[in-house]
Amino acid sequence: MDERWQPLTLDEVRKRFDGFDVDWWVAGGLAIDLFLGWKSRDHEDIDIEVFKIDREVLFSVFDGWELHFVSVGERHRWRRGMEMGPHVFGVWGRPDAGSPWAVEIMLADGDSDLWRFRRDNEIFFPRSRLTQTTPDGISYCAPEVQLLFKAKKHRSKDDADMTGCLHRMDTEQRRWLSNALSRTEPGHPWLELIRQADVGADE
Repeated sequence: MDERWQPLTLDEVRKRFDGFDVDWWVAGGLAIDLFLGWKSRDHEDIDIEVFKIDREVLFSVFDGWELHFVSVGERHRWRRGMEMGPHVFGVWGRPDAGSPWAVEIMLADGDSDLWRFRRDNEIFFPRSRLTQTTPDGISYCAPEVQLLFKAKKHRSKDDADMTGCLHRMDTEQRRWLSNALSRTEPGHPWLELIRQADVGADE
């Protein structure tokens, strides 16, 4: 299985989506950096996200490319009109079969009003607040939502992202993350960090 990667730059991704009436945003560690306003570390790739209901636009955004959907550790060629199962959460793309993979697009659950956490659809977030925007117009995932995804793996870089965001998020953001973590990861050490941050904010 070909696992070579040569990711597009963020500017190249933006140019691809220009002119298409679809919500897209930066996810992953780069989204945290965009929230913080500085580069915290090197990123090997760029995670882009769109809503699953908007997925067909990817055939136009990446016109002529080879697209594969990823499900449960397997990758399958995706062609226009093909149905996707409920466990498909991402799409890989490359210009042709001989090229390295160039883009990964995550597929978010939700509808016109709400984003829903794919690991627990009872956790939701207003679509109108799901993304924030940089001064130059790049949309990125709200930090509390991105940190919820990162909490499960709980790697050193995820802890660093949490530490960087903790006191820059407001009380409402921390409260939403705390409630979501309490449901999905009870006993997670980030819960105590959030509690301490809220105590400090009240003093």
